[in-house]
Amino acid sequence: KSNPMVIGVCSRTGDIIEPRIKPQWYVSMDSMSADALEAVESGELKLHPASAAKVWSGWLREPVDWCVSRQLWWGHRIP
Repeated sequence: KSNPMVIGVCSRTGDIIEPRIKPQWYVSMDSMSADALEAVESGELKLHPASAAKVWSGWLREPVDWCVSRQLWWGHRIP
């Protein structure tokens, strides 16, 4: 059974696009999400509308590490 290889080609120039594997940098969000969750639960930080607190806590109870290398690649500033 044949397995043809697919090569990426630029739509404008017709050049072959070769994938470039780059190192990825991640920031652990565990401590930051715990602090943010505690601030809302203690009343130090108030969310408007108040119904957003449920979504807020849902996101922060299971934090995902933040890939900052993608933001750096596109020139986004890191807060």
